[in-house]
Amino acid sequence: MKRGETILITSTLAAWMLAGCGTDQAPLPPEPQATTSGIEVVPPTDTPQLSAPSAPEPAPPLALQLDAFADGGAIPNRYTCNGENVSPSITWSGVPGEARALTLIVFDADAGADLGAGTDLGFIHWMVYDLPSTSSGLPEGATGNAQALGGGIEAPNDFSASSGGTFPGGAAIRGTGYDGPCPPVDHTSVFRLLALDALLALSTGSPPQSVMAALEGHVLAAADWTGTYTPTP
Repeated sequence: MKRGETILITSTLAAWMLAGCGTDQAPLPPEPQATTSGIEVVPPTDTPQLSAPSAPEPAPPLALQLDAFADGGAIPNRYTCNGENVSPSITWSGVPGEARALTLIVFDADAGADLGAGTDLGFIHWMVYDLPSTSSGLPEGATGNAQALGGGIEAPNDFSASSGGTFPGGAAIRGTGYDGPCPPVDHTSVFRLLALDALLALSTGSPPQSVMAALEGHVLAAADWTGTYTPTP
């Protein structure tokens, strides 16, 4: 056989072998990834989405409550100048965490300077400052009771000029601490609690005007409870 014929046969044989491996043959599957444990590792198809953390619940607001009468309701005689002149029980909640002291003010919003009011709020019936921020209320009859007040300091009220006298119902006029509503006609009294960022640290006997001035710029939150009183004939 000649050399040219040998090359031709070899080429033809190679072509025939290639034809036998046609494109119709299915591709082989990829080999699994080997691991040291011999277990196939399959990568995740979806990445889980992490939800954003929920916002914390807002702190409850400062709230004040009196059990003796409903907010906006009639004040019983027991707590007025025509009764026993007893300071009512008061509870509160929602004091801000940053508060350092509380101040309680009870005033007649309908009584102005013509009726003896010494502040722009109205006629002051009770003012207690530097109450502990950790306290949650005052029991009935707390006025004049240092233990019940928990360190709170009572200021003179707008009856101080009549201190030592008596009310129409026969109760003594304290002049400092609580002296109840005693309007000539139907009036509204406001029980107001203030949360402060600092102690007032005023000297004992400081008048309501000094307390009001010291409050400026220190009030974090306030809460009111109102009552009405109509004097009996």
